[in-house]
Amino acid sequence: MKEKMEILIEEEVVALANSRAVEEHRPMSDLIEDALVSYLRRKAPDRKKREAYKTFCEQAIQMSPAEFEELLKEDTWGR
Repeated sequence: MKEKMEILIEEEVVALANSRAVEEHRPMSDLIEDALVSYLRRKAPDRKKREAYKTFCEQAIQMSPAEFEELLKEDTWGR
């Protein structure tokens, strides 16, 4: 049984979804449902990975030029 939901999605995402739905000749609700099911079937990343992503990918990293130079000198690969 289908359930009606009210959600907020960025306009750009709605436009992309609408374009894809038109391209595939199907209702946008089916497209969104398929995308959500696909996402939910994937194994969720562990908490540490989510926090790392949040720290390093969702915002600019604030560091001084000296800290940046020190980071560049680190032997990240253990060689």
